[in-house]
Amino acid sequence: MKNLLVDDEFYDKLKNYAVFIPLIEIDGEDHILFEVRSKNITQPGEVSFPGGRVEDGEDFKDAAIRETIEELLLDREDIEYMGYSSMILNSSFRHIKSYYGRIKKNFEDIKYNEEVESVFAVKVKYFKENPPIMYRAPFLMDFPEDFPFDKIPNGRDYKFTTGYHDMYFYNTEPVIWGLTAKLLKIFIESWTSNEK
Repeated sequence: MKNLLVDDEFYDKLKNYAVFIPLIEIDGEDHILFEVRSKNITQPGEVSFPGGRVEDGEDFKDAAIRETIEELLLDREDIEYMGYSSMILNSSFRHIKSYYGRIKKNFEDIKYNEEVESVFAVKVKYFKENPPIMYRAPFLMDFPEDFPFDKIPNGRDYKFTTGYHDMYFYNTEPVIWGLTAKLLKIFIESWTSNEK
């Protein structure tokens, strides 16, 4: 059966992204590598994982690996793919899947392209011992001046359904927050539960 029109409309709005959570060993301990985004791209100065848009005909996993190779100037054999981590669908129709694996290079030898300002690494142990701080922000409905309140029951007092957005912050330097922190939180919780 063909998708209903409403399904097509929803799928047409989706923007698919893939992210790679890179583990790297430093002095015998597992670390997670992060990028600081270049000032020349969107969200400049933000901390992120390697990743980007999924191209036509490409699957999410391949996109995550491709983006990591491009951004960190790696060869395919420098990456040991380990698995799938999580999926997020946010209110902006961004459909994001994250994967993880190991970078088989010394941290000092990691280079990066023009999309990246710098890289840094934090011990996995730190994230296990220091969960993020969560802030809950409500979604606020901002109505245009000509919204027809007179046409709905109870007018301006109508009880619209509202939601909220949980935002996470790790007290690192630089700070890890937002989507990167959410993906990281899910990954660390999964890692920790698998160790039990």
